[in-house]
Order: sequence, then structure tokens, then C-alpha cells
Amino acid sequence: MMSEQTIKLIELINKGKTCNEICHLLNISNKQLYNNLTILQNKGFHYKRKYYSNGAIVYKPINTILELKDFYSKKAVNIITSHNEVEIKTLEISDLHCGNELERLDLLDRVYNYCIKNNIHIIFLCGDIIDGTYTKGNQNIKDTYYQIEHVIKKFPFDKNILVISIAGDHDSSSLYNNCQDIITMLKNYRHDIILGNYSNMFVHLKNDTIHLFHKINGSIFMEEDVAIVYHGHYHKYSVNQKSDGTLHITVPSLSNINQPMPTAIQSTLKFNKGYINEVYLNQIYFGDDDYILNETKFNISKRNNIPSSSIRNQEKERKEIFDDYTKESTIDDSKKLVKKTQRLSQIEKFNQKYGL
Repeated sequence: MMSEQTIKLIELINKGKTCNEICHLLNISNKQLYNNLTILQNKGFHYKRKYYSNGAIVYKPINTILELKDFYSKKAVNIITSHNEVEIKTLEISDLHCGNELERLDLLDRVYNYCIKNNIHIIFLCGDIIDGTYTKGNQNIKDTYYQIEHVIKKFPFDKNILVISIAGDHDSSSLYNNCQDIITMLKNYRHDIILGNYSNMFVHLKNDTIHLFHKINGSIFMEEDVAIVYHGHYHKYSVNQKSDGTLHITVPSLSNINQPMPTAIQSTLKFNKGYINEVYLNQIYFGDDDYILNETKFNISKRNNIPSSSIRNQEKERKEIFDDYTKESTIDDSKKLVKKTQRLSQIEKFNQKYGL
């Protein structure tokens, strides 16, 4: 027999309430919501997730065989935008190697504070979240089960930030050697971390596509018509624009493995007729303050002359999701929040807020 809270949870999902709205109305934490949804899944209830460019998550009940097939197929992630969004900012990080003694979770916390201050709601993570079963250097955590558990507990959290990630070669070593799938664990316990696949992952923004890639032995680079490819694995920053206009960006490591000065990349994507037309890149160093090491601008010429067409992956009828967010959280409010709680890590703020 279902509890009264579970019945209410199902009602709110069916009404299209966002993850944050459900937590507020039921007076539960995001972690408690994820746990409840996992319990429902174990009872045969499945919910696909819709992700929004302001960090919101909406759950949709699955009630057809076709939807269930799509649910298991790990297809590309669609990011739903507002119809009037012509610019989206994202932050790119890679190769965290959690469990290695050279991990830098302190910098990951700085990344979150940077995103809050700069109104960024999407982080692209380009693989090697954990250090896995082989390593360069020494490991503080050797067992991959505890490495993944370490990520689930210690990875920062903010209710308005989504992390879209690919799994890399060190992540896949947990599957190959210990039969443990990091994707399944994160899918159940951290809905804000969207770990879609191994090696290749595609993200749809309006009419355009972004490709996340991390080299794994035996895998192939999947050729698609995309605007940007973010590469992990190489622990260094470089940018190469192909003749067709596609940008290939190698994202540096946010650890101290082969990287004495870990950095992140901020991308400002400008859209024209639903396609990415201009890309502004800033390399960010988190020292005593947040420093911009260099700035570059790229035009994606192949998209300049695309005829006007309908724009996908946006919602006019759900505009209230964006309106509610704007009322609830402004840049000024975020700056006040960061100043007030600057001595606490993001995960400490999360635990403090929900009494965990």
C-alpha cells in the first residue's frame, strides 16, 4: 500500500511540477525525492526526465512501450530552452579522477560558486569522474565502489545547476573490472548529474547539437553534424576549428594529474535561427580569485545562411518555469548567497539546508 506522501508525489509529477517545486511542496530534500523515485522505479514506475536551460528538472510518467524503449536506450539529452533565449552560458570541466590523491574537489566547489555568481546553469563534464582501477600516482580511495560513493556524497550540489557528463576510460574500468556501472549509480542517486553514456554523448540545444567525447580503448569517435565537440582525456586546453566551422575544444583537467594549474572553460553560445552562430571561450583559473587567463571568439560560418525554420527543444507553453526561476533566483541574490556562505562548500550548504 502506498503512503500518503507517495500518492501526493505521483500527483505532483502528473501535474508537471518541477523537481524543486515538488521538494518545496512535500517539504523534502532533493536527495529524498531521488530516493523516493528509485523506490517507485523498483515497483515498476518509470519517469523520464526533461531538463531545462535554467537547471530545472521535470519528471514525465512513462506509459507506452515506445517510451520505455527510449528510456533504456540512453539517447541524446535534450535541453529545453525558453523561446526567447538567444544566448546560453555553460562551463566545461574534465578529468576529475575522484579517489586519486591529486583530486581537487575544492576547485569543483569553486566551479559551482563561479556558476552561481555568473548565472550559469549547465556544466559539461568530459569524463573520468573517478580514478578507476588503474591510476597515475596514488589513490586515497582504491575500491571503485567507494570512489563512486565518494562522488555521490561529495560532488557539489545546487538546485539550479545541471551537470551533463560523458563517462571516460577510468570510469569504464569500474565496469570492466568490477562489473559496476557508474552511470546507473548516478542515475539513481544524483538526478542533477546526467551521465548519459560511455565515450560519446550528444546534447541538443535548440536546433543544434554539442558532442562530448572521451577516448576509450576500443571505442570510436561518432561522426555527427554538430556545432561543438568537447574532448576530455588529454588534461590540457586547446581549440581547433575545422573547415566546416565545427569547434573541437580539448577541456583541461580539474585535477593536479599532469596539470600543475587546473582550469575550466566558460562557453558563451549565441544563437541565430536556433543554431549556434558565435562562441566566446574564457579559460578560468581559480586562484586567490577567479581569473580569466584568455578569451577567444569564434564564428561558426556554416550556420550563418541557414534559412529560417521552426526552433526545436523549446517550450512556449511552459514559460512559467522560466518566469518562476527568474522571480526566485537573480544574479544579485546569488552574489549575496555566495558572500554570506563563502566559507562553506556547496555540499556543506546542501547538507546544512536539509539537515543531512
